[in-house]
Amino acid sequence: MEGPAPCFFPCLCERCRAVVEVNLLSKKPRCPKCKSTKVIPYDDPTLTEPAGGGAEVAEWNVQEELGRNLTLTDKNYRCPQCGQMTLRFANTGVCWD
Repeated sequence: MEGPAPCFFPCLCERCRAVVEVNLLSKKPRCPKCKSTKVIPYDDPTLTEPAGGGAEVAEWNVQEELGRNLTLTDKNYRCPQCGQMTLRFANTGVCWD
Protein backbone atom coordinates (compact mmCIF):
# COMPACT_ATOMS: atom_id res chain seq x y z
CA MET A 1 0.00 0.00 0.00
CA GLU A 2 1.32 3.44 -0.93
CA GLY A 3 1.50 6.33 1.51
CA PRO A 4 -0.59 9.48 1.26
CA ALA A 5 -0.44 11.59 -1.88
CA PRO A 6 2.17 14.33 -1.57
CA CYS A 7 1.18 17.83 -0.52
CA PHE A 8 3.66 20.34 -1.92
CA PHE A 9 3.35 23.76 -0.28
CA PRO A 10 5.52 26.89 -0.37
CA CYS A 11 7.98 27.02 2.51
CA LEU A 12 10.87 29.20 3.58
CA CYS A 13 14.12 27.26 3.71
CA GLU A 14 16.19 28.94 6.41
CA ARG A 15 19.38 27.37 5.09
CA CYS A 16 18.96 28.24 1.37
CA ARG A 17 17.14 31.51 2.13
CA ALA A 18 14.68 30.63 -0.64
CA VAL A 19 11.03 29.82 -1.23
CA VAL A 20 10.82 26.09 -1.95
CA GLU A 21 8.02 23.59 -2.44
CA VAL A 22 8.07 20.98 0.32
CA ASN A 23 5.95 17.86 0.72
CA LEU A 24 4.40 18.58 4.12
CA LEU A 25 2.98 15.06 4.32
CA SER A 26 6.39 13.39 4.32
CA LYS A 27 7.68 12.05 7.65
CA LYS A 28 10.46 14.66 7.73
CA PRO A 29 9.66 17.61 5.45
CA ARG A 30 12.91 18.72 3.79
CA CYS A 31 14.12 21.37 1.39
CA PRO A 32 14.38 19.78 -2.08
CA LYS A 33 17.58 21.76 -2.76
CA CYS A 34 19.76 21.41 0.35
CA LYS A 35 17.82 18.63 2.17
CA SER A 36 17.61 20.73 5.35
CA THR A 37 14.69 20.15 7.72
CA LYS A 38 14.78 23.86 8.64
CA VAL A 39 11.75 24.67 6.48
CA ILE A 40 8.82 26.81 7.62
CA PRO A 41 5.48 26.54 5.78
CA TYR A 42 4.19 29.91 4.60
CA ASP A 43 0.97 29.42 6.60
CA ASP A 44 3.06 29.91 9.77
CA PRO A 45 1.92 33.15 11.46
CA THR A 46 5.53 34.25 12.03
CA LEU A 47 5.99 34.59 8.26
CA THR A 48 3.15 37.04 7.60
CA GLU A 49 1.84 40.40 8.71
CA PRO A 50 -0.42 40.20 11.76
CA ALA A 51 -2.97 42.80 10.60
CA GLY A 52 -6.18 41.65 8.88
CA GLY A 53 -7.06 38.37 7.25
CA GLY A 54 -6.35 39.13 3.61
CA ALA A 55 -8.17 37.58 0.68
CA GLU A 56 -7.54 33.88 0.13
CA VAL A 57 -5.31 33.14 -2.86
CA ALA A 58 -5.04 29.35 -2.52
CA GLU A 59 -6.05 26.61 -0.10
CA TRP A 60 -4.98 22.99 0.39
CA ASN A 61 -7.55 20.82 2.17
CA VAL A 62 -5.37 18.65 4.44
CA GLN A 63 -7.39 18.95 7.64
CA GLU A 64 -7.46 15.17 8.04
CA GLU A 65 -3.72 14.69 7.43
CA LEU A 66 -2.23 17.75 9.19
CA GLY A 67 -5.04 18.94 11.45
CA ARG A 68 -5.32 22.21 9.52
CA ASN A 69 -5.99 23.52 6.06
CA LEU A 70 -3.06 25.25 4.39
CA THR A 71 -3.99 28.72 3.19
CA LEU A 72 -2.17 31.51 1.40
CA THR A 73 -3.60 35.02 1.28
CA ASP A 74 -2.77 38.22 -0.57
CA LYS A 75 -1.07 39.65 2.54
CA ASN A 76 2.65 40.37 2.70
CA TYR A 77 4.94 37.53 3.75
CA ARG A 78 8.59 37.46 4.85
CA CYS A 79 11.01 37.53 1.93
CA PRO A 80 13.62 34.79 2.35
CA GLN A 81 16.39 37.00 0.94
CA CYS A 82 15.97 40.33 2.78
CA GLY A 83 13.78 39.28 5.74
CA GLN A 84 11.28 42.09 5.10
CA MET A 85 7.52 41.59 4.69
CA THR A 86 7.57 42.13 0.93
CA LEU A 87 6.75 38.69 -0.55
CA ARG A 88 3.26 38.32 -2.05
CA PHE A 89 1.38 35.29 -3.37
CA ALA A 90 -1.17 35.74 -6.14
CA ASN A 91 -3.67 33.62 -7.99
CA THR A 92 -2.46 33.54 -11.60
CA GLY A 93 -5.43 31.56 -12.87
CA VAL A 94 -3.22 28.70 -14.10
CA CYS A 95 -5.17 25.44 -14.36
CA TRP A 96 -3.94 21.90 -14.83
CA ASP A 97 -5.34 18.35 -15.03
